Amino acid sequence: MNALLLSLPLFIASSSIGDPLRKDRLPADVDFVMHLDLEGLKATELWKLAQQGGDLHAELDELKEVEERFGLNPLTDVRAVTLYKIEQEEDPTVVLLSTSTKVDAALEKLRSERGYQRISEGKVELHTWKERNQDDEMVFAYLHGSGNERVVVLASKRASALHAARVLRGEETSLAGADSGLLVAPAAGSFLYMSAASLSSLDEFAPASHVLGLAQGLQFDVGEAGGLLKAHLGLAAADADKAFHLSNTVNGFISLAYLAGEKLGDALQLLSGLRVRAQGSSVTMDFEFELDRLVEILRSLDDGDEDEEELEPVEPVDRSESEKVRRR
Repeated sequence: MNALLLSLPLFIASSSIGDPLRKDRLPADVDFVMHLDLEGLKATELWKLAQQGGDLHAELDELKEVEERFGLNPLTDVRAVTLYKIEQEEDPTVVLLSTSTKVDAALEKLRSERGYQRISEGKVELHTWKERNQDDEMVFAYLHGSGNERVVVLASKRASALHAARVLRGEETSLAGADSGLLVAPAAGSFLYMSAASLSSLDEFAPASHVLGLAQGLQFDVGEAGGLLKAHLGLAAADADKAFHLSNTVNGFISLAYLAGEKLGDALQLLSGLRVRAQGSSVTMDFEFELDRLVEILRSLDDGDEDEEELEPVEPVDRSESEKVRRR
């Protein structure tokens, strides 16, 4: 995967309450989308609990590099991140950043980047520079918006950046004005949403490949309500038989997890919040769990990992030498 996508963790520190996913910003030929609402996440109890843990800022130290480089703080200046792929491509090549006028100053800083150029394609103005990696990959950017709102297009291909820009400008058809095989319908209160019309690109990931190989499409939501963390996964199968097989496979993995209860420890409690149902040619998995208890479990798992790392290896005992000493 290209350097642009590998750099996404800098922005995906969190994730459509404050800045929801908008179909008019997506091209009509999109077949995969992931939307992370930073504003929405920061309004949740989950975010507050994570901050109380004290580990959040340590995990996000790498974001300082972005701020130092561009004068833009992803946690405060970026409201939402959208990643998408179109049908003709194998991998996602476009990232949309919903932000403010602060990005205007960041654009000025880009002019000092190695290989910076400004390209005009009709009425569309693109900015390009070489990304800091071994392959010197090019990044193409487009700035769209007026007033206090800005949408930044970041793309690893020139054609992708142009396509995204023309959709935002209303010069090409968006998903809002087209029929599509991709379902885009985030639930109320969602701060993370993903939808895929095809799952062929996930075949290499096991054991997920065994489960997802039975499905044709996917929709995933994470949100918060009433002190509960809620997640929904919907999988579309080719027919009812495959949906039934899919639900049995998932329930089989859950049963195996229960059998390994001692190894999972407190994490086993998370399975109590999971429900799997098959209806027609679709399978749904819903998860609800109390936030306070969830954070406690996750912290206990982190503490357990740290304890294992701190254990020093025991030096092997030379039994022949000890035997000699005993005989003396």
